[in-house]
Amino acid sequence: MTSHALRQAAALGSVDGPLAGYHREWYVVRPQSALPGLGRVKLGAPRGGVPWLDRRFFTSEDELLVALASLGVPHIPPVLRLDTPHGMVLHGFIEGTTLAEHAPTGHRVAPEHLRQIMARFASLCRLRPHQVRARRAPLPSTAQPPRHHGDSAGFLRSMLAHTRARAHHAQLPRHGALFARLGVPHDALGPHSRPARAAAQLAERPFCLLHGDLHRANFVVDPAGHLWTIDWELAALGDPLYDLATHLYLMDYPAAQHAEVVADWRRTVGTLLPGADAQLDEDLPRYLDYKRAQSVFTDAVRQAIAVRDAVGTPQLAERLGHAAKLLHDVLTRAADTLDLDDVPDAGAIETAYADVCTS
Repeated sequence: MTSHALRQAAALGSVDGPLAGYHREWYVVRPQSALPGLGRVKLGAPRGGVPWLDRRFFTSEDELLVALASLGVPHIPPVLRLDTPHGMVLHGFIEGTTLAEHAPTGHRVAPEHLRQIMARFASLCRLRPHQVRARRAPLPSTAQPPRHHGDSAGFLRSMLAHTRARAHHAQLPRHGALFARLGVPHDALGPHSRPARAAAQLAERPFCLLHGDLHRANFVVDPAGHLWTIDWELAALGDPLYDLATHLYLMDYPAAQHAEVVADWRRTVGTLLPGADAQLDEDLPRYLDYKRAQSVFTDAVRQAIAVRDAVGTPQLAERLGHAAKLLHDVLTRAADTLDLDDVPDAGAIETAYADVCTS
């Protein structure tokens, strides 16, 4: 059955896609008639049956991008709302190649690209919560941020509570057997867990806008060499050190470059937002521990969904192998954080997915 998004895209012009996207089904369109200020465009719609495992602060990525453009944030996708009965929303398609194609995960990033990544952090830390809200940006759609902006401990506790509730306990009816086979403790993120104890020790830092998902596939290098930032669905208002930790975890820089990025961030954000680098050496590892723990739950569930979707197709064996490799890496990185007694090997993980998700 043709989706509504695809029908809308086809009505505008020639269509490419769908593009990979976890929460949204995206199509790239070359419109038959010119649209103001845009070349190729993207049109998307929510994917049905996909659980939101990450905490979402803003009700609409589209409206957030409009607000950020009005605040002068550079190199973000333009957004256009067409005058149609349902107000069709289009994103400008950023022509270029992802940073992942220039430097795959685990590889060094070119100095020029690192400079532009720091420029992105600089643009984010300049946007304080009251500035974003003053431009009628959509208000947070989940629980409100901690009452006092700068309550980093409250911020991390809220992230932990969301992951524990939505990505772990809410998934037990369907994925509990898989979690058990992976060796995940039932109260892995409870009040006495290592990440929960660490949250209480965080220093207060001034809050600002966060992207929340700065990884290699969310940076696009255009033909002129400019680095654009896409996929703002997980943007938030909170502790800037969380954004750095998320970036470091997802980028998986080589060790020497990891240290270089931390030093550059300290010089850049610590200067522009005084206090943002408070207790950095102690608190960055605490946020990284949370990211390692969070990934166990989100990746385990997403891979289970991918395996179930592949049942009965030629892609099943490939999906099982990918899930096993990914989860072994994720569990190994989180072993100390979650006090895992033993990390199953890739073969045992593949068998667990096959037993639990294909029957």
